[in-house]
Amino acid sequence: MTRRADRRPRPENESHFDTRSKGVIFSAGGALPLLLIAVLEPTFLRPGTLPILVGIVVFTLVTVAFTVRVGTLTDRQFTVLGSGGMFGVAVCAFLIADPSGARAVTAMLAVVPALAASGSPRRVTLSLTGTAVVFAAALSIIGAEGVVRYVAAGAAVTTVIVPALLIAAMRTSLESVTDRLEMLANTDPLTGLLNRRGMLPRVEALLAEACAARTAIAVSLVDVDHFKSVNDTRGHAAGDGVLTAVAEAIANEVPSDAVVARLGGEEFLVLGLARSVTGLEERILDAVRTSCNVTVSIGVAQADVRPGTFDVDVETTLDRLTYAADRALYTAKTAGRDRVAFALEDPVDWTGGAAARRDRVEPLRRHAS
Repeated sequence: MTRRADRRPRPENESHFDTRSKGVIFSAGGALPLLLIAVLEPTFLRPGTLPILVGIVVFTLVTVAFTVRVGTLTDRQFTVLGSGGMFGVAVCAFLIADPSGARAVTAMLAVVPALAASGSPRRVTLSLTGTAVVFAAALSIIGAEGVVRYVAAGAAVTTVIVPALLIAAMRTSLESVTDRLEMLANTDPLTGLLNRRGMLPRVEALLAEACAARTAIAVSLVDVDHFKSVNDTRGHAAGDGVLTAVAEAIANEVPSDAVVARLGGEEFLVLGLARSVTGLEERILDAVRTSCNVTVSIGVAQADVRPGTFDVDVETTLDRLTYAADRALYTAKTAGRDRVAFALEDPVDWTGGAAARRDRVEPLRRHAS
């Protein structure tokens, strides 16, 4: 399912900063106390290095101001600011005369990789983590002697890598759960077809494509004949098996650019560009007869698109199309079932706008099986 990239209105209580931006703002404040300490305690820094620390603080302030201004950083912006911030941390650690203070500041190198792991592409996370590892290892080796330098380097590298790995693992797990929940919310659990909620984005895309191509839209309602008797005589498990088989037969015939969904009960919907689904109804009838031991009735409605008129609410348009197909389906049922019937009139006023949204479509009829 294709996700739209349009901008949605932001709720009033929603922050315009993402996790990375907030992390950059709060973590950048770590350089400010260093300047205060260096002013109050001159021996805190190596001799003559105060101007360098002042330059780092200025860069930090610019980083914070820029992040506050743009809100959500792009991947490139985050990479540039994050790399600059880590370089500033490394320089600060080198400037501190006390080795214990230098090690404490070196630990701050873990912040940027952890932030990257929370919301950046893998290449960005790996790049920033690698940079932080190099800085941390180099700072740990400087000033240490013998085996101690290797122990210090290993500890510093671990301090950088472990938080990033943990956050990356948590993010992957969360994305997996989110994708699973989205799939469950958008699909019918019995047949695996889209449900109404799941098909709306696809329907919107098809309507836009129809308007751009100035072609017609066709919708078919497929209803299993005498389905109630299947449940009554063979049981609900057998009825579920029939629905699954019918759904598979329909899906096998529907072209890839069309939408197929289960509306509920024994009713299915197929919607696509008219040029792509011409003759599809008869193929569905034959496929169901051949493989499912039941028959279906199909109602079809079609709407011609007028140029430049895609200004209707998607759900309203879908309801109008479906209602027209529903009336055609009623005709097929009353004519003896196991057949296709077509709506006689154009069911949708594509002039759209407020007038189209004000109209109310009466609820769809549910046919006795």
